[in-house]
Amino acid sequence: MKQVQKQLFALIVGLLAGFLVLTAQAETFREGVDYTELKQSIQTADPSSIEVREFFWFGCPHCYKLEPFIHKFSENLPEGVTFVQTPAPLNKSWMNHAHAFYVMELLGKTKEMSPALFDQLHVARNKLFSQEELAAFFKKYDVSESDFNKLFQSFPVRTKVRQAEAFAKAARLSGVPAIVVNGKYVVGTKMAKGFPRMMQIVNFLIEKERVTMQAAL
Repeated sequence: MKQVQKQLFALIVGLLAGFLVLTAQAETFREGVDYTELKQSIQTADPSSIEVREFFWFGCPHCYKLEPFIHKFSENLPEGVTFVQTPAPLNKSWMNHAHAFYVMELLGKTKEMSPALFDQLHVARNKLFSQEELAAFFKKYDVSESDFNKLFQSFPVRTKVRQAEAFAKAARLSGVPAIVVNGKYVVGTKMAKGFPRMMQIVNFLIEKERVTMQAAL
């Protein structure tokens, strides 16, 4: 009997310790310190899932360094989570890369071309910023200059770029990379203090939203 009591006591202590650890971890991620809560939420693509939207620019070195973490996250999405990448055209010089991203998307070549464009800009140090320079890059992936130029200025691409611009403004972004969780919470590199911690905050906010959504049922 005493042995059973000891085992039960040890189990309770273990559970309590685990609870205290989780509570301590939760308290480390605070609104206004580690992330920002938007005053007005952004509409997500699918209200039934938790949306994680990454805002980036191909020319951004911090976005390039975040890519391995984003890739790992997107390949192992938690249940009920949707991941979306959005090129943030925060100024005119970023517009061409936003167009290029959506051309990749239309062609179904994002997985192979997006990392390659990052590498060309940040490893090979090739200047691929103008429409002509990007057309030459696409040509290496069996996309003719003529086809690229048509898609680059096409209605679907221009619409996507306008939507991306609207999303970025609604999220009140001042820079990238930034991750918006379920249209409510913005996680930036400055507040996150490092990419591993940035992803920890994102996962924390996913669980926070999961609890909120379950409570609403």
